[in-house]
Amino acid sequence: MHLHLTDRLLGDPDELLRVVAGLVRRCRLSVTLHDVPQPTDGLAAFQRRRAVYQAVVAQAAGWVTSSEHERDLVARWCRPTTAGAVIPLPVRPAPPVPPSARVVEAGTVGVFGFYYPGKGHRPVLDALGLLRRRGVGARLVVLGGPAPGHDGDLAALAARADHLGVPLEVTGHLPEAEVLPALRAVAVPVLGHRNVSASGSLNSWLAAGRRPLVRVGTYTREMGRLRPGTTTPFESGRLVAPLAAALADPGRTWLDQGTDLRPGPRETVAAYRAWWADLAGHLGDVDDLGDRAADDGVPA
Repeated sequence: MHLHLTDRLLGDPDELLRVVAGLVRRCRLSVTLHDVPQPTDGLAAFQRRRAVYQAVVAQAAGWVTSSEHERDLVARWCRPTTAGAVIPLPVRPAPPVPPSARVVEAGTVGVFGFYYPGKGHRPVLDALGLLRRRGVGARLVVLGGPAPGHDGDLAALAARADHLGVPLEVTGHLPEAEVLPALRAVAVPVLGHRNVSASGSLNSWLAAGRRPLVRVGTYTREMGRLRPGTTTPFESGRLVAPLAAALADPGRTWLDQGTDLRPGPRETVAAYRAWWADLAGHLGDVDDLGDRAADDGVPA
């Protein structure tokens, strides 16, 4: 059995460990570790989360992460006795939009995903405040709602936006059918996570055909090597100039049609099947599982 796992999966870390222990008694268990703990979680949270991941890794027959950065974190902090594999998150490109049909809302800057401090909204807002003083008007669009427990933080962001004179729009949770149109409607997409280690948000921008501005870090450098030319990097504290350039020419925030965004779902399925085969020493039921996953377009 293979389990995609985060310590927040069941809400209670002790319950999660009980579930994992129960699975290990019944079958050979492999895991993909998401939201890997790192010291920037805060000392107490990091120690608690590290203990959970360390216990899971110790019981699993094998483990996977979605980035080299995450594998390095597990290797450093969770004392694994086996080497982990890296299988990147896939991108499933949406049908492309020809340049003549691209229509964006002028002056809009979008950050996609749950709002929480450190997701990158605040630096974008401050950069827009500086641009506003230079006569460049733009507004920040929060494409999503607050993460659980962060309503107050979002209210603080709104208060800062008022102080800076930057219009702020919060869409709240976007139903799946509304995500793609929303990602294609903003003029400038930005990914500004402070501690990003694997990002579905980045892949969502790419799938929508966008070339987002991304804060330089270990993970974004890794993704730049995996899918060259698909992002516009910016250094922390140096967002104003690239943001102004993108607002003046939103065309630079779109990927060229035919851009290679692999690995996609099929490549990801193939990577998991090869890894499972190596782990198990034979294909067996993994063949059937992989075939069904390939039909669905996602890893099982």
